[in-house]
Amino acid sequence: MGIKLPDPPQYSYTANALVEAYNVISRSRRYEQGTPLALSIADLNAYCEQYELPVERYIFNVVIFDLDNRFIDEAYKRMQKKSA
Repeated sequence: MGIKLPDPPQYSYTANALVEAYNVISRSRRYEQGTPLALSIADLNAYCEQYELPVERYIFNVVIFDLDNRFIDEAYKRMQKKSA
């Protein structure tokens, strides 16, 4: 078609480690009547006791909570579509 594809993003070991950490931490997620509840600082603390962090703790917290907020927002949107 003559369209040049953009270069793929450079692989980031740090980003990969953070996403893997989120996946592990989110396994402890609790639900109430089928609605996912946000992860707590206790969930993050439990992870930090077992694993070495790829970044400083305050950055780790911000990233994990942001990923969780995105998950919660997407889950809420899906629930709204089902109820409409």
